[in-house]
This record gives sequence, structure tokens and C-alpha cells, in this order.
Amino acid sequence: MLIELAAAMTVTAVILELWLVWRYRWLLLIFEKNILLGIAFSMILSWLLGEAFGASGTVILLAAVSSTLVTATVYRTGTLLVIDPLLALIAH
Repeated sequence: MLIELAAAMTVTAVILELWLVWRYRWLLLIFEKNILLGIAFSMILSWLLGEAFGASGTVILLAAVSSTLVTATVYRTGTLLVIDPLLALIAH
């Protein structure tokens, strides 16, 4: 149960964060310039999702670290621009 909830939160956090960054491009510019702000944003978002899911402790930590690793990689590699057309389809 612990791993399943952490995995669900990770996927949700990654999707939500990438959607927010895609929607509000100024966030992408900030996170590209200062990776620590991107990490903080990802951790805070995971914590808020943990509260929404009723999770705590290890589950939030696993989800926060996992989603931060994924989104930091996306910001550093510019992958968000590659998935831009996919996100545009989802948003419409």
C-alpha cells in the first residue's frame, strides 16, 4: 500500500507540475535559471498533494524525491518543449 500510494502521488505530482510549468511559462524560465527554486516548488507541491491524499511521512518523502528527480530532469534537458504538443492536446 505504501509503495502504491507513493507511486500514485509521484505520477500525479509530475503531471500537475509539468502542466503548471507548461501553462505558466515564466515558471519554466525561473526553474531553468535556479534549479533550487524548481526543487523547492516540486517538494512543496508533493507535500500539498500528500495532504490532499491523506498521506504522511515516508509516502510524501518518496513521492517528493521521485517527482523532483523527474521534473528536474525535464527542466534541465528541455524535454518540456518536446512534449509541448501533447500537453496542448490535453489542455484543449
